[in-house]
Amino acid sequence: MAAHGDEEPTNRGDTAGTGPGPEVWRLVHPRHGTLEVAVGGPAQLRTVDPGFPRKTKEDDDTDVDDSAPITPGYVLLRDGDVVARAHQVGNHKVSISGDPPDRGKFTGNLSVLSGPRVQMRSSAFATAVRQVTFREGSEVVHFDPPPGSAAETRLEAIAASPWKRVVYPVAAGVGKSGWAIAMIVLLPLIGRLLSPILDWIAERIPDIDIPWPDISLPSIPWPDISLPTINLPEVNVPGWVEFLLEYSKVWVPLLVGVAIAVVAVRHSRKSRRIKREWESAGEVQE
Repeated sequence: MAAHGDEEPTNRGDTAGTGPGPEVWRLVHPRHGTLEVAVGGPAQLRTVDPGFPRKTKEDDDTDVDDSAPITPGYVLLRDGDVVARAHQVGNHKVSISGDPPDRGKFTGNLSVLSGPRVQMRSSAFATAVRQVTFREGSEVVHFDPPPGSAAETRLEAIAASPWKRVVYPVAAGVGKSGWAIAMIVLLPLIGRLLSPILDWIAERIPDIDIPWPDISLPSIPWPDISLPTINLPEVNVPGWVEFLLEYSKVWVPLLVGVAIAVVAVRHSRKSRRIKREWESAGEVQE
């Protein structure tokens, strides 16, 4: 990491935690200095943050086995100083101006909604970081991904092709509705496969006749209230509306995914524009 004089990380996999040093996401901000997010296992993170905790749980008296495969954590640094720590990556929002955690402690608030903050987006099972973004007011700027990482390869592919700048975020957003589509397609199939098995089991379960007692409950004379009848007009719903109502579990997540993709495309364009403005104004020096 540049802030500590270490060599650049050489990890080339899609997950952190396999190389000698952490993967480092980096942004040089003209007002807030150099911001870095180091991602990796405990042993890797201690190369840039000796105070990274050695325990996975506060009530666990055993040290973490640094050689064991675990989900990666991260350390947020500002000009080389620790700002925040987390034992596992996730969709977090971390302040860059809050009080840093004590040595051997993790940051408590990972959902900051205001002020200058770093926003992280991770994979579905929290095994890798997909994107790191700096946000302050309307300013949205993406961090540079770790050199040689899968994220850098993806970014280079997007930069080389204008249509991929739209297709990649849209595909990622639409993918969020995949679980709903899969459930609608797979559940009927699973039901058909399990039905013969359940019938076979049901045929072999003996009938059990339990002599439940016959209890006579008192009858309550409820009043008979006549309500007026309202004749509602008959409405013929178009076929496409019936289709949407019947398959709302598909199109609603799909619509949400497209909306997320549109926001991602806008943020990506805004990030590139802000970085160009910084460079043209000479505010950023590597």
